[in-house]
Amino acid sequence: MKTKTGTLILFLVVAVCLAAPALAADTKSTDTKTFTMRTTTPLAKSGSVGKGLDKLCELVAERSKGRIKTTANYAGELGTQREQVEMVHDGSLEVVTTLASGTARYVPQLALFEFPYIYKDEAHLVRVLNALEPEVSALLASSNFVAIGGQNMGLRHMLNKKRPIYTVADLKGLKMRGPNPVYVGMFNALGASGTTTDWSEIYGALQSGVIDGMEASPDMIYSMKFHEVAPYLSKTNHIAACVYYMFRKDWLESLPADLKKIVLDSAREAAAYQNELDNSVQSESLKKMVAQGLKVNEVKDINEFKKTLEPWKQSYVKEKGPAWQALYDKITAVK
Repeated sequence: MKTKTGTLILFLVVAVCLAAPALAADTKSTDTKTFTMRTTTPLAKSGSVGKGLDKLCELVAERSKGRIKTTANYAGELGTQREQVEMVHDGSLEVVTTLASGTARYVPQLALFEFPYIYKDEAHLVRVLNALEPEVSALLASSNFVAIGGQNMGLRHMLNKKRPIYTVADLKGLKMRGPNPVYVGMFNALGASGTTTDWSEIYGALQSGVIDGMEASPDMIYSMKFHEVAPYLSKTNHIAACVYYMFRKDWLESLPADLKKIVLDSAREAAAYQNELDNSVQSESLKKMVAQGLKVNEVKDINEFKKTLEPWKQSYVKEKGPAWQALYDKITAVK
């Protein structure tokens, strides 16, 4: 009996010794495997979102100690915003900065994040983005996206090449560019003619007269030099645009746990950096454009714009259906 027991113990010891090198090799293999994180933004490298993307790549590369190789592209380097979003969706990129204008084609109600006059200020917008991050990721999960690190891009104003906008009536007859149907509907409700033009094509469209104007935050306008071809900026504060880092879900889930944590932590840190940076660069960019000849004016009564749009806002959400109403209620519930 003792002989059999001794033999069994010896067998187990030998088996463990033989298995140990294999287990060590597996651990080593996991620790040394490298990944690629290819990132892009439809916005300029010099803008706050572009700088935030640089920060994300820098943090991930440094903290992963070379286990994740990062690259970044900006503006139209990889095509239009739609094409960049599709590249992440289809697997040829891992990250794109976008939200309403990019992923609403997969989940249309995400356009509500850029609805007129629903945020008190930029800080309120960031609170909404942070609170709704799990909701956005859940809505986009079946489309292979995970939303991390909400970023404020500043309150937006109206830029055009024909005249200052002081009242709603001043918009009549202007061909105004918006990135998606919400913006187009807003302009139409205000009496302008809303149309869509890709971000990378705005400069040429303004220059040639295809559009009379567009809208964006001062830093976005300055980083793309749109003020060079449209000299009037009217401070309407109508929408606060925003983006998340949209990660390719299957890529993110393929990472070992330690690298996934590095990526998620870095994304939130880079977003916080971008949000802090954006608050300072908006006023700086506006000053720079004024020095270069941009004419800036306040509207006479911001409440006129809000009241004009309120019936359209309510009917728009109602007509779109329950999914839109549910998300609208969640957005507006965040204080």
